[in-house]
Amino acid sequence: TYTSGGIGFTYWFQHGGWDNYTSRNRVDTEPTVRFGAEQVDAGASWKAAIDTVASYAFGDVARIRFAVENTGLQITGQTYDLQFAAQGAAPSCEAVSSGSYVRMPNQASCGTSALCMQTSSNFADSDSSTDLLVGPLIDYTLGKMVESPSYTTSALTLNQNAYTELEYAITPTVNATSPNYCLRVANAGTAIDTYLQVAKLNMRFDPVVTNVSLNSGANITLLPGATTTIYMTGTATDLNGAADLNRATSTMYRSGVAGGASCTVSNNNCYRATAPRCSFSSCAGNSCTVICSSDVYYHADATDVISVYPGENWLGSIEVSDLSNSIGIGTVAAGVEMLTLRALSAANAIAYGSLAVSSTTGSFNPTTTVRNLGNGAIDINVEGTDLSDGAASKIPAWEQKYSTSTFTYTGCPSCSLLSSTTPTHLEVNLSKPTSNNTPVTDTVYWGIAIPFGTASRAHSGINTFYAVAD
Repeated sequence: TYTSGGIGFTYWFQHGGWDNYTSRNRVDTEPTVRFGAEQVDAGASWKAAIDTVASYAFGDVARIRFAVENTGLQITGQTYDLQFAAQGAAPSCEAVSSGSYVRMPNQASCGTSALCMQTSSNFADSDSSTDLLVGPLIDYTLGKMVESPSYTTSALTLNQNAYTELEYAITPTVNATSPNYCLRVANAGTAIDTYLQVAKLNMRFDPVVTNVSLNSGANITLLPGATTTIYMTGTATDLNGAADLNRATSTMYRSGVAGGASCTVSNNNCYRATAPRCSFSSCAGNSCTVICSSDVYYHADATDVISVYPGENWLGSIEVSDLSNSIGIGTVAAGVEMLTLRALSAANAIAYGSLAVSSTTGSFNPTTTVRNLGNGAIDINVEGTDLSDGAASKIPAWEQKYSTSTFTYTGCPSCSLLSSTTPTHLEVNLSKPTSNNTPVTDTVYWGIAIPFGTASRAHSGINTFYAVAD
């Protein structure tokens, strides 16, 4: 009964499959007739070329366009909605099973969906679409552009060998956890006959930094006159995979410093570590451990109860970026204290030279340079041992006098006498250092008397300096 208009073959279980053809006389100039007007982009540009993966982040508006071609007999009254499925372990979107796809919900019913329909300020729901993807190769039928609250097109009719283009405005939500989502159109939820290409949306996940710890949560104890390596650690997670994690920086800072984590780097109150002082280790799946280290100077601001900043502490944050320059920041849950360090160095041996018995150093004053090697203002306490010749002869410690200025031994009522039993206080007012390159120092001047009966041999002893609160 099928006598004209086509050529082909069929079986009952295939429901028929015929190619129709027409013929006409050839003319020298064949006019091309197309339906509708050309759609212009109004200055917009494609996110990616056709059949190319495009990347989006949470909250972005993605407009995705499909070309649908009818190579069979005329179809009428089809409504096209948008479906999606996570690619998962499938090697391609074309390999994802049809049963994995679900309809894209609109905003009102978005719920916990990974992707949802979205509104667009650049078109109105159900605007007509003209051909932008395929070009004038076959007959074009005006398609539809769909935005929330819609999720499907109105009924469309496609003639044989005609095609249309459908566009949808969608957005990824915070519920998206797969790095790749596959998208296709369906007729009222029923898959169309053939998908030569299935669109893929790549999620551009921001890194997430958790479990940030500064100095393992312990208070920080510094080393006198040196640096102390302090570590900050955290866990960096990127749902695009651990290989997507690119670089990390850390900032540790006194809580009251201007700018907080954006503070200006200072050896007193703000330390920032970058590569190679920040690195990733123990990477597995989507996560890595981040380890950052900073060499903290001895004069970094103390924050304990005896410091200048008793109401503050030290905080920290780790910032991680991935290969797409997306950034995640994690902060320490609770700050730690930078403990007050009172420390000093005393340079120069006190060399009194050769003195006769029953004589003094007079106006000759050997000196000791005292330097503040801590992070607080200090004075000093001093005590010493008796000077001994290694045998029976001794010069009592109290024969030594000291002061913060030059003096004559027999005329110095303000001088302190050294004690071998009780440290004696000396007001030197050594302020807190603010730079390792600018030492905070003071000079202590010394004198001694040699009592009658002292053996005429070299005598020596030890004077001890203590850093105390100013």
